[in-house]
Amino acid sequence: MDERREPERGASCRQRSRAVLAWSLVAAGALIASSALLVSREWGTGLGLVIALAPVLPFVGMFFALRRSMALLDEMQKKIQLEALALCVVLASVICVVIGQLQKLGIGSGLDLSMGWVAIAGSYIASYLLVRSRYR
Repeated sequence: MDERREPERGASCRQRSRAVLAWSLVAAGALIASSALLVSREWGTGLGLVIALAPVLPFVGMFFALRRSMALLDEMQKKIQLEALALCVVLASVICVVIGQLQKLGIGSGLDLSMGWVAIAGSYIASYLLVRSRYR
């Protein structure tokens, strides 16, 4: 009976991982579209607020999809995720501090702080690959 449940769990993990990826792509697209719309045109306060906050909903969807996905992980996978997230926080902090300091110098003043999640996502991917390689 356990053997039959294992493939279901693996399939469910893959489905949930795809859901996290899909929500991430939707969130990225919504953020890029929202930023482009806000920069390219003058909007009224009400419509501007709706456009500015539109990417929040996909990020909330991504949060819940990730939360459901994490519930299916075994202990080793959870340990890998925890270590990767710990490294991610440090790497993303360094990236954000560097960008902030460069902006104070007038270098990179066109960088959008709302795109800081790119630093987080990139540092998480790098951290995850590094940690996972230690356990293989």
